[in-house]
Amino acid sequence: MKCNCEQHLNLELRTVMYTRSVMIRHVPVLVCDHCLTYELIPSMRPDLKKCVDLLGPDPSNTSFSLADYHELANLIYEVMTEADYSEDGLKRKLEYEIQERINLLLDLYKMADRMHDIAWVGELRNRLSQLSVILPEMNVFQQMNEK
Repeated sequence: MKCNCEQHLNLELRTVMYTRSVMIRHVPVLVCDHCLTYELIPSMRPDLKKCVDLLGPDPSNTSFSLADYHELANLIYEVMTEADYSEDGLKRKLEYEIQERINLLLDLYKMADRMHDIAWVGELRNRLSQLSVILPEMNVFQQMNEK
């Protein structure tokens, strides 16, 4: 994926300030090193908004990691803190880990469904949906590394 300045975007974890009192750490963003702009991964916008909405209209001073509340952010955080990958290595590792996590969550979903644990099924559906929306965007990571 390219920036408006025609440079390639890189995946990074950033700290984002929401109002003056809320700091959200480990937010996956696409960054242009040339013009220093960044944007949230498009599929994560609705989930980040939900997370912020839970803080209420007048949040007090707080800091939290998005990786604690979002499956994809957690997976990206784990991969990026595990080792220093080349761009191509990062893409391959993320694709592999996303697929492995989806497989694990599907297995857990089957178990929760057999146990008729409605709350667990709901949680697993949410976690799976947070990962499945990135699959169409994985070509973004591929395009970042191809040119």
